[in-house]
Amino acid sequence: MEPNQDWLIGSGTWVFAAVCFIIALVLFRLLLRERITLQGSMSYLSFLLVLGMIGLFPHQASRVAGYLGFTLLSNFLFCTAIAMLAMLHLRALVTLSRVQIRTVALTQELAILSEKIDRVEARLREDAPAQTARGS
Repeated sequence: MEPNQDWLIGSGTWVFAAVCFIIALVLFRLLLRERITLQGSMSYLSFLLVLGMIGLFPHQASRVAGYLGFTLLSNFLFCTAIAMLAMLHLRALVTLSRVQIRTVALTQELAILSEKIDRVEARLREDAPAQTARGS
């Protein structure tokens, strides 16, 4: 069954691709200003690339959608977007888990250092009266 190609009439696909390109430019600007990390933005850039390619090459995307069993390209677009957003969410969960584990480790290290400082201060307080008594 050939996918419905009625939505291809007009310049809507080029506008969609242009919006993806503008968002990618904003992302590159944030990367250059070091507002976001490269590691965290690679998934988002690939997401924009896939959506931009669908906008630039709608006939090929329609053919792929037909091979995958989608009758409408819009359904394929939404399915692709949902899958990519699920991957971005999973990547964010992994990053948050790493940050949480690191936060726990840093908190434990801070508690150990604080305990060491308290012991040193207590030892200095004990030694201070003994030194003043010897000095007199």
